[in-house]
Amino acid sequence: MLIRVNQIILLLILLAGVLGSPLQSQAQRNIIKDDWPMFADPVMPEGKKILIVAEKLIPTWLDALASEDDEIRIDAVQTLRLAAQKKLPGLDVAIEPLMAVVADTENSATIRYTSASVLVLLDASQAKEVFLAGIQDGEYEMSIITEPSLVKWKVKEMIDIWRARTDTPKSGTLLRLAFKGLAALGTDKDRQSIVDFSASAANSNALRIDASQAIALYSETPYLAEAAELVNGSAADLIIAANLASPVASQENQAQALEFQKRLCASSVYLAAGIAAEALGQWNQPAVIEMADVLETHKNRRARYAYIVALSNQMTVDRLFLLASYLDDPDPEIRVQVRQWLIEFSAEEDLSAGIVKITEDAVNSQSWRVQEQGMHLAVALNQKQVAPVLIKQLGSQRVEVLVTASWALRRLAVPATLPQVLAYCQSRTNDLMTENLPRDLEYEINEQFAHLYQMFGQMKYKPATKLLMRFTNKVEQLRFRIRASAGWALGKIWEDDLTGAPGLEDLLYTRLTDEAPIPPEDNLVKRMCAIGLARIGSSNQKTIDALEKYREATTRQGVPSFSPLYTGSVWALTKLTGKNYPEPVTETFNEGPWLIQPFELKLLEENE
Repeated sequence: MLIRVNQIILLLILLAGVLGSPLQSQAQRNIIKDDWPMFADPVMPEGKKILIVAEKLIPTWLDALASEDDEIRIDAVQTLRLAAQKKLPGLDVAIEPLMAVVADTENSATIRYTSASVLVLLDASQAKEVFLAGIQDGEYEMSIITEPSLVKWKVKEMIDIWRARTDTPKSGTLLRLAFKGLAALGTDKDRQSIVDFSASAANSNALRIDASQAIALYSETPYLAEAAELVNGSAADLIIAANLASPVASQENQAQALEFQKRLCASSVYLAAGIAAEALGQWNQPAVIEMADVLETHKNRRARYAYIVALSNQMTVDRLFLLASYLDDPDPEIRVQVRQWLIEFSAEEDLSAGIVKITEDAVNSQSWRVQEQGMHLAVALNQKQVAPVLIKQLGSQRVEVLVTASWALRRLAVPATLPQVLAYCQSRTNDLMTENLPRDLEYEINEQFAHLYQMFGQMKYKPATKLLMRFTNKVEQLRFRIRASAGWALGKIWEDDLTGAPGLEDLLYTRLTDEAPIPPEDNLVKRMCAIGLARIGSSNQKTIDALEKYREATTRQGVPSFSPLYTGSVWALTKLTGKNYPEPVTETFNEGPWLIQPFELKLLEENE
């Protein structure tokens, strides 16, 4: 019996999935949100799952692929495609059946082309003959889906097909594929024909640029003569010239390449300048540095980055502060990269003092970009002297600064800052309690307070007790992460001291056992209160019974779970009673639910 979800697949969506889309890059790992001590102290078992492939799962898909019902077959190939995208193991058995589907031209286009895309995802080079047959029959979609893989697999049987396309072009998309194929696998004559196409103003500028990019990507030698003929032309001509000249020059033509690329770096066509600067940096970084007047503040990111890379690779004491100026670069990836270089250079004796000065200046900067990077530097280099400045940054109107300042204060852990940090927290208490924070800063201020409360806990700052107890209480306006942080901090501050903070034991117990439905108490808050009760030494029977209750309630059918409340209760019980409890059982999953899957009750339960 099959469970099916009827889904019609449009070829346009399929092609878009095969061709892919640019990935958005993240400039820096979000350590501000990842680095939370309350999740590491105490160490808890992490929820993990093991990927399994149910015994009948792939055979079910293959049975569906062999069905006489096209709708079922469409679901089957789409399911296989999704499984291939998820890199599900064991899909090699599907390669031969999928090849048979692609080879049978009586099958619908959707089924054949989706099957071809699965073979591409599986990197099934044995499918090359099937792909070639479709391309030779003039199947446009087959070319779009498979030709990048045929280039990767170095299928030279495609060369004549690509040559024929360039002789009598009919489709811009297919012509672009031919340019890449011939540039990668063809002869010098083939590459020269691509260069000639890109140099001809009679052709479409978009196609000319694509042709030149293929040369830039695959050619081992630059085409300086052809590029030189274009440098007085249009913006498109200059971009093409930069691409044609970008492969690394041989020793005998380096002088010519140097002059040519320097000229392009100074071009008002910023993209061409970026390509040229990047190309020059591959073999002559001193020349890039000599072009500081052009590249230092270039508007093109590639041009600017080529200069910065050259600086970092030719670092001297005199250049250190120039490199540090790019902590204020508008591109976040550049800012983070420069910071990472500075951290690496701090290990060098002649540069370390300068980097300390850079860190201090950055934290005191008027630029939020520089402030943010300066705080990261201060933590990485343990520059505790900047801590007083960080307190002022807590009130910044930039989210990048106000959260980073709280994280940095916690990491630097300077005792002298604690009274001022507490005063800051107290000054904003009413705003938090009444949801009177600026809307555009509300989330980040909550994150900021969570860091500061954990700072109080790590440093066992007892004067913060009253504030933390107020924030551990269930107040509808307070987010649970702040409340969990406050509860965790109280347990750290009053560790092994049951009576030092009057009312604390009752507070933690009340929050642990709160079963009010509206609003329900969060399990993370309950976990931190369970841990807090154990830390302060609340070993009375009432506490033990409550912990046992939640341990049992979070055991599923006798199997311990990775629930925050189970792991917190077990840790607390072990600390208070010395008893050992079963570790949570690692769960299994199969990456489903799928469009088609065997009817197995256990499999369904695992994906609920």
